[in-house]
Amino acid sequence: MRKLKIHCLQHVHFEGPAIIHKWALHKGHEFGFTRFYDAVGFPEIEEIDWLVIMGGPMGVDEYDEYPWLKKEIEYIRQAIAGSKVVIGICLGAQLIARALGAAVKHGQKQEIGWFPVTINKIAATRAGFDFLPEEITAFHWHQDTFDIPEDSLQLASSKAYPNQAFLYRNTILALQFHFEMDFPALEAIVRNSGAGIKPGEYVQSVKAILGNKQNILKNNEMMRKILECFENVSEL
Repeated sequence: MRKLKIHCLQHVHFEGPAIIHKWALHKGHEFGFTRFYDAVGFPEIEEIDWLVIMGGPMGVDEYDEYPWLKKEIEYIRQAIAGSKVVIGICLGAQLIARALGAAVKHGQKQEIGWFPVTINKIAATRAGFDFLPEEITAFHWHQDTFDIPEDSLQLASSKAYPNQAFLYRNTILALQFHFEMDFPALEAIVRNSGAGIKPGEYVQSVKAILGNKQNILKNNEMMRKILECFENVSEL
């Protein structure tokens, strides 16, 4: 297995790559960062194999407050055009959708906490993700949502939002939910964003979020299996 050069775009200090980072280091892959809260800078596309894009509280259109968003979207387009493996989570998924020309919009309700995600098994099997169960309780923290880009496979949905995941060209994956979070990552997002929780049909309390940590192991298992699928693709 060759050593991969994985680059991560991290928007805020409390939403890091968690299990993705740990998996990469365990496998002996290189792992670099662009941390937008420190400085903006990207390696040349030719220098990386994978691009991992994390979440954050900002929206994809907040260019005035976060002017680097335009540069980030263009960098994601370059990665897609360069046939890199691209994995986006939460805001990262929305940025991939925007880079592919799909609409990203502010939804009418928050989806925060542990809620079931229904997997499109036909699409998941076509994508090589036949290990995904028909339903899994995943962690969510968002209100924005996206349309499915043209020529993409819709992989997952929830009661709150029908578009939860898609795959484009076999190597571009967008996940609205968080398979990657371990317990320290869960504590970090609650500590830094918990004040923004508003009561709602698809919103859990901080106590309920932290009290359902038994879901983490299954979520992390799915994340590792997805990474291994892409690792195998990178060997071809």
